Amino acid sequence: MNDIATRPGSTAVPTPAANPFTAYGEAASQKSIVGKLLKFSKGDYFAGQDEDEVEEGTTFVANMDEMLVGWIRWESNKPTDQIMGKVSDGYQPPRRNELGETDHTQWEVDDNGKQRDPWQLSNYLLLKGTGDDSELYTFTASSKGGLNALGDLCKAYGKAMAQHPGEYPVVAIGVDAYDHPNRSYGRIKVPTFKIVGWAGKDVFAEDAPVTAEELPAKKAEPAKRARI
Repeated sequence: MNDIATRPGSTAVPTPAANPFTAYGEAASQKSIVGKLLKFSKGDYFAGQDEDEVEEGTTFVANMDEMLVGWIRWESNKPTDQIMGKVSDGYQPPRRNELGETDHTQWEVDDNGKQRDPWQLSNYLLLKGTGDDSELYTFTASSKGGLNALGDLCKAYGKAMAQHPGEYPVVAIGVDAYDHPNRSYGRIKVPTFKIVGWAGKDVFAEDAPVTAEELPAKKAEPAKRARI
């Protein structure tokens, strides 16, 4: 997935289009990744198309109001559809059995010879670098470790947000590990997001990406999918 400077459901001011065709083209090409894609793989963090390594302990401001939860459909290792909404809006994604494609025998086979569910429960978290780094990043998570890491961040933020109105948490990225029940897998490394400070929400005010309409938020309407 490439670096993309747009996000559905953003609170930023949209860029005016020159004509209806341009407006349609912009709306039709929306993705959920803002700035550089930040991912965690086998104990390391990587950012952008060139997959530059990001050091453990690097800090970011986490835009919790823009955190997305939902489902992403994959085909041939590429995302094709998404059904997502904002955690801050209380969005509840549909259940897996509401999405169709439940016949395991029809699923693609991964590199390990295992059938892979085309629909993956996922989170997107919008981040902004601190200090000299003012770039935007989107951390994506669909693994158990990644989802748990963002779940822990949400719990910590939920407990403290009342004491920090108008602020977002500053988080330091880290790495933890646990012993897999299957000993042949050894220790599994997982990402962590530790709150180390707070920053005003206005740090995102200068960023005005082109926006799209809110993603489908009705639990029982998986047919309204955002094609990507």
